[in-house]
Amino acid sequence: IQQRAQIPGFRQGKAPIDLIRKKFEGHAKEEVLDAVLQRVVPEGMRELGIEPVASPSVSELSMDPGQPLRFKVLAEIAPKVTPKDYLKLPVKAKSFSPTEADLSKRMDDLRDGNARLEAASEDSVGAAHYAVIDFVGEGQLKGEGELVDMSSDQTIEGLTAGLAGMARGQSKEIPVKIDGKPVTLKVTVREIKKKVVPPLDEEFAKDMGFPSVEEFKAKLKEIMEKEGQAQSDRETTRQLHDGLLKANKFAVPQSVVDSQLEHSMERLRRQALGDRPWPADEREAVRQKLRPEVENELRVSYILAAIAEKEGVAVKDEDLKAELERNLNGARSDEEREQIRRFFEGRRESISAMIRERKALALVREKASVKDA
Repeated sequence: IQQRAQIPGFRQGKAPIDLIRKKFEGHAKEEVLDAVLQRVVPEGMRELGIEPVASPSVSELSMDPGQPLRFKVLAEIAPKVTPKDYLKLPVKAKSFSPTEADLSKRMDDLRDGNARLEAASEDSVGAAHYAVIDFVGEGQLKGEGELVDMSSDQTIEGLTAGLAGMARGQSKEIPVKIDGKPVTLKVTVREIKKKVVPPLDEEFAKDMGFPSVEEFKAKLKEIMEKEGQAQSDRETTRQLHDGLLKANKFAVPQSVVDSQLEHSMERLRRQALGDRPWPADEREAVRQKLRPEVENELRVSYILAAIAEKEGVAVKDEDLKAELERNLNGARSDEEREQIRRFFEGRRESISAMIRERKALALVREKASVKDA
């Protein structure tokens, strides 16, 4: 510090050491302490055979001149799990095969999703219509060409009721509520439209990419059967996880829970809110609701890792190669494929652990006691 310090009245590096000590003693202690901790804490962990799951914390520091540096280290470690009762777990097999009614509903939904809006022949707005409106209200409240579905609830309370019966081109003041507060909107009905759902015919099948209605139905049924099988697999996995958690109870490192919880919160935020942040009054409530789920996910991971260890489950090079190929096949561009390859190179160990746990779960599932629900 003396060599670097710039003190008024002295050339750099020439200030007296007593002056340097007076001005920079706290800073010097911090630098020495940081250097010592970074060296001796990892050494101590290795000597004791401790593998912390997060950065250890230091407390009760004693740093007196001429005396040994003393401190306490708190390190969270992974739980030592001895897996119990993971063979012959009871599972009630549930089938989610699509029925003809399910198939018909899916086709109706697809037809509805491909419906178009046309000008209605009626002169006034009815319950089955879509009203195209302009409106103005207090302050900056204004809208042009807004589409209102008369058959569904609107965010503006009272709007559909006020529009009912209005004629094309008619203007009217409608009392509504926005965020619970009464507001008067001056509304003009610009147009009245109706939904036209395409019939289930050859033309619709061709629009969906199939030469005939029969082939369209057959492909849709195949897709729904795969979805049903995936749902059945998820249900079986859920029951296996519940069985493992019931038989194996232990604490999990809260630092790892906190880290995974932040990832889950961020993923949920993007799905629900896009670029917007969590509202202040919701964030903590969502966090507390997600915590037990994240803890159980982590607990299952430790259990499966312990089962893999006990059963000698190994991950081979061909397993990693197959996992890489599966991910590459889902890539949409050469750039994305290159990103996947780099990810696999940098995360080989964690990917191996994931595959190992997946194999352990497959073993548990193979040995489960399955009965039809």
